Amino acid sequence: MRKFLAPIALGALVVAVAIPAAAHPRHHHGRHHHARCGDTQKGYEVIFDGSKRCLERWRYAGGASITRQKDGTLKTGPGDPGLGVLWYAARPYGDFILKLQFRDDAPAADQRANSGVQVRFPAPHPPVPGCPTTFNGSEQNNAAWIAVNCGHEVQINDSPDGGTFDPRKTGSIYGFADLDSAHSHPTDKGVWNDLEIKVVGQHYTVTRNGVVINEFENVPGLPFPGRPNDPGSDSRGLVGYVGLQSHGGPNDVVSFRNVRIKDLSDRD
Repeated sequence: MRKFLAPIALGALVVAVAIPAAAHPRHHHGRHHHARCGDTQKGYEVIFDGSKRCLERWRYAGGASITRQKDGTLKTGPGDPGLGVLWYAARPYGDFILKLQFRDDAPAADQRANSGVQVRFPAPHPPVPGCPTTFNGSEQNNAAWIAVNCGHEVQINDSPDGGTFDPRKTGSIYGFADLDSAHSHPTDKGVWNDLEIKVVGQHYTVTRNGVVINEFENVPGLPFPGRPNDPGSDSRGLVGYVGLQSHGGPNDVVSFRNVRIKDLSDRD
């Protein structure tokens, strides 16, 4: 996810982003329920409203791409080799609830898209002490791997179970608390879905279209399953940034819109 198609102020970033309207069970038309960048509604701050101005608060690291569409949605797609992350650089968060909408737009009829939402990771400006840019110990030379190795990814992937498809389905806390299709509540392609990620302390709760589909406690000492040479649960801290992942494959096309967040850190 390295290159956007719209220039960004504040540190030079180029990005193209898009954001449509409402998710699966609801049908909203037009750009976001009239909420604008920086507005707060019921405690949720709008951090992406589909506008170029709002995108200036975001930065990009890695390969692949995320582009802003004419309708104000963000769309992941191919680009430079490797995955990428579009991250909200205005500030990190401790405890929070993140809400957004996503849609699987994989172009091939028999394929589904792979993406994710990454949370609580350090700013991806290597070198970051204790946070390598590796895949199971193999150097990737890609700053986006900081978000992977020192934050948690909430997976987006509605592919069928079995075969060569990634077994970690939507709502998985990638590698640490994985879901199959029976628990991820998949929808058809082209359908907007509501996704909510609540993180309090080290407890993660994932809600899809109003249904809690996953909960996970990030206890110390857990290795990354299948990747013993990468950081385990101890590298996932209590404060970090949030971002959207671009996986980079030709069918890994996911659209995002209506991104908002509620800061819970100052609450009792």
